[in-house]
Amino acid sequence: MNSLDALNNKNLLDDFNLVIQTGTENLLEFPERKETLTNDWAEENGQEYDLNLVRFKDQEVTLSCAIMANDDTAFWLAYNAFFAEVTKPGFQNLYIWDHSKTYQVFYKKTGAFKKTLKRLKNVDRVFVKFQITIQVKTP
Repeated sequence: MNSLDALNNKNLLDDFNLVIQTGTENLLEFPERKETLTNDWAEENGQEYDLNLVRFKDQEVTLSCAIMANDDTAFWLAYNAFFAEVTKPGFQNLYIWDHSKTYQVFYKKTGAFKKTLKRLKNVDRVFVKFQITIQVKTP
């Protein structure tokens, strides 16, 4: 969780009241290899693998996020701004400060929404946790 993470050069916390709580560690996983070409010769044991061209699959990553706002109006402004940005046409640039890296991603789906009122230092806040699944382009 870091306040320096960004989406398309917009700070997640400052511009969307959003923080990524968990899931960024999954971005560090090396992508799965695509199937290689094979020949299964009847006169030979096993298979022959063509390993001259190595290609990888794109990754699908689920991030646990939270939006905190002063009231419902502020929540909906942040919510709509974030989803307008993340669902733009084309790949979006997700910068993760902990990794010092920008990932090209696009939106897939959301789920597991939980809305609660938090009382922080005697001040009510709207606190919404959710998961967002993104597709990460393999470089």
